[in-house]
Amino acid sequence: MVKKIVITGATSFIGIHLIYEWLKNNAEIYAIIRPNSKNRYRIPSNNNIHIIELSMDEYKEIPTRIKNADYFYHLAWEGARAPYRDDKMLQEHNYICSKVAMNAAYKIGCQLFLGSGSQAEYGKMGKLVNEEIACMPNTQYGIYKLKTCNELMALSTQYHMRFIWIRIFSIYGKYDYSQTLISTCISKMKNNESIELTESIQLWDFLYVGDAASAMVMFANKTCKNGIYNLASGDIRPLKEYIVEMRDILHSKSELRFGAVSYGTTGPVNLQPDVQKVKNELNWAPQISFSEGILRTVAE
Repeated sequence: MVKKIVITGATSFIGIHLIYEWLKNNAEIYAIIRPNSKNRYRIPSNNNIHIIELSMDEYKEIPTRIKNADYFYHLAWEGARAPYRDDKMLQEHNYICSKVAMNAAYKIGCQLFLGSGSQAEYGKMGKLVNEEIACMPNTQYGIYKLKTCNELMALSTQYHMRFIWIRIFSIYGKYDYSQTLISTCISKMKNNESIELTESIQLWDFLYVGDAASAMVMFANKTCKNGIYNLASGDIRPLKEYIVEMRDILHSKSELRFGAVSYGTTGPVNLQPDVQKVKNELNWAPQISFSEGILRTVAE
């Protein structure tokens, strides 16, 4: 039986890769995008994809556009980057619209609601973080992601709906934001430009976006516990190692100027996600190594 999938934020970095992953499963996809989206071109031409233009304020209209569906992926969220991460009104608006989205998912009969959380919910942690640890978000973005998670979890119980909340760590690949570390380094390394960096001694974790999308599909296709899941590779190592590996596999002559940029008053921030839960529940593991993921990103 053909599964019907709803995706908000469908033209986003992760949304597009999720669409391609579900197309491999011959799903019927309802891609919800903002009106006049500049990224509409990313959506492939396919008879199984139905594009619906709605702003986040219009999510209450989803049941008038979609008769029924099986799984609902809520990826839309505005102001995920600085300086908007501390815009309280904007982040609160995301929270309100997310509750409307879950209500719409309930009305169209969805069995599963999967929301995209963030590493920002944990705040600054200097240790391995699992899903049971107490969160201490230090941005409005993190605060409202956490609040949304808690409220949607409660609503899912009321609606008798499966609920998965994925806390996304550092994902990279095609369509990634141009100013991320990975994107910036690739751009400069291709041109053999010098790159100014911090000492890059902080511990980090990178996951290729195709592996992230694969896990997100598995959450729908496999029986697993409801709740929160960290989504990362589990390959935790000093950021410097990742950067040197990028330069080497790209055969770049870029000078890596480690220590040229100050950490500032906050000092180095470590990201150490524990991914045992997602691996155990889904029997999932990343299939694309960091080196292969970088080569794919450059080639795409």
